[in-house]
Amino acid sequence: MRLGSAWLALSLLLHLELGQAANILTVFPYRLPSPFQMVRPLVRALVDRGHKVTMVSPAGLPADIQGVRHIRVPMLNKNMQDFLDNENLLEFFGSKWQEGIMTAKALYDVSYAILSADGVKKIMQDKSERFDMIMMEASHLDALYGLAEFYNATLVGVACMNANWNVDYLAGNSAPSVFEPISPMGYALDDSLISRWHNWIYITEEKLLENLVYRPAQARVFKKFFGYSAEKMVQLRKRFSVILVNSHFSMGGVRANVPNIIEVGGLHLSEPSEPCSAELKRFLDEAEHGVIYLSMGQDVLVKYLPDNMQKPLLEAFARLKQRVVWRSELSLGANKSEKFFIIENAPQRQLLSHPNVRLFITHGGKLSVMEAIDSGVPMLGLPLFYDQFPSLHRAHLTGTTEVLDANALDADILTKTIKKILGNPRYAIKAKEMSKTFRDRPMSPLETAIWWTEYALRHPNTEHMRLNEEEIPIIRYYRLDSIFTFGIRVGSVLGTIIFLGWRLYQIHRTRQRRLLEKQRMLMQIQLQINMYDYQTFSTL
Repeated sequence: MRLGSAWLALSLLLHLELGQAANILTVFPYRLPSPFQMVRPLVRALVDRGHKVTMVSPAGLPADIQGVRHIRVPMLNKNMQDFLDNENLLEFFGSKWQEGIMTAKALYDVSYAILSADGVKKIMQDKSERFDMIMMEASHLDALYGLAEFYNATLVGVACMNANWNVDYLAGNSAPSVFEPISPMGYALDDSLISRWHNWIYITEEKLLENLVYRPAQARVFKKFFGYSAEKMVQLRKRFSVILVNSHFSMGGVRANVPNIIEVGGLHLSEPSEPCSAELKRFLDEAEHGVIYLSMGQDVLVKYLPDNMQKPLLEAFARLKQRVVWRSELSLGANKSEKFFIIENAPQRQLLSHPNVRLFITHGGKLSVMEAIDSGVPMLGLPLFYDQFPSLHRAHLTGTTEVLDANALDADILTKTIKKILGNPRYAIKAKEMSKTFRDRPMSPLETAIWWTEYALRHPNTEHMRLNEEEIPIIRYYRLDSIFTFGIRVGSVLGTIIFLGWRLYQIHRTRQRRLLEKQRMLMQIQLQINMYDYQTFSTL
């Protein structure tokens, strides 16, 4: 009897799990390998859960995932190459507006390439195709939101970079802020009053770019391929059910999130790490004074680093007693020796978890920072581009990291900073403490991402998780009623004090004026009396 009941419960459970299987269309147009490290384990887990996943991505990125139907868009690769080959590329770094115009063009090309791709057009023309969920990067690819309306599907976002005011808006978490711009180029990281004012102007410019440049370009693609109005595109911006954000509060920069912004920082750590070779492991094990690991990420080739950056690093390492593992595609004239171990494809997570690795010198890529935090290794940051600056700045505020200007490296300063980190146990202690808080969660990042993704499937309408400003009067949203009431009270008191003070001043002034007039009259009378006496005396 008990066995029969158990089989019945198991069959009901399996039936329930199978009944929840969904058709999911994922759109990830990244042209760099790093973001796919976060996306890949999530997609694999969805397939393992029984969901049918179709992925739209560039040719070759990522490598085919078993169980996933891939739709490749070679035009995305060409667009990226054309962007890099653009003779005006340096203007991208010239000004906020120039950057915005070039970015809008690149985003327009991405949306157009995807919606005009043969594979995408084929599934949109196939009346038998149905998708329960559209999952995509929560960025400025607004034209692609039309897929959610086209299939009447749940819209879920993924933010592989830092959360910003635009992600907040898409999640219904908008609030006035002078923090977290979309692009940190030229953004001030200190908290001075002047910097806050500068950043408010900076983010206001970004919002103007959003409304005047990004969105109109996307609206043209949106109308061409879906035939919907620009107003429909604005409505779809508020359709995101859940947004999975690649961050975690333990990394610094605690923020106020509505319930549908889900922090899943460290999701990529769910995949098995690549093992160390026997040669590399021996190099690490035999390091009497410890090891410094240097990597500028997967997307930055060492051959493109200027000499004024490579030379100070080599000079500084020569002055230190620690061994160095350098991730590089070049030999750098050092190759493998007692001092250096040059490796092109470094098993980074295994390296960072080795007890002899004392310091990680990094460009500050999001995933690299997370891996260092997870392993409890102090960092020396040499940021080069985009989100690397704020990521390392937050790590610096936690006391685990020092940051130097990569474009103005000096061997003396570099050596001094490395010795400071290695010689002060505070950095290692803080890094270990941060690792514990980063790992201590009720569910793993991957389990969290899957649970909330399936929550969005179970509950397509997630308005109860958003702050819908249209439904909240502006006076109530900004608590202007309280400010108004308080202002009336304070104003009444101040007004009364000012009025009484003014009346007392007027009374005092009137008395003074009357006293002066009285004195003036007495003086005139006295003067007249004196004149009369003088005339009388003269007559006699």
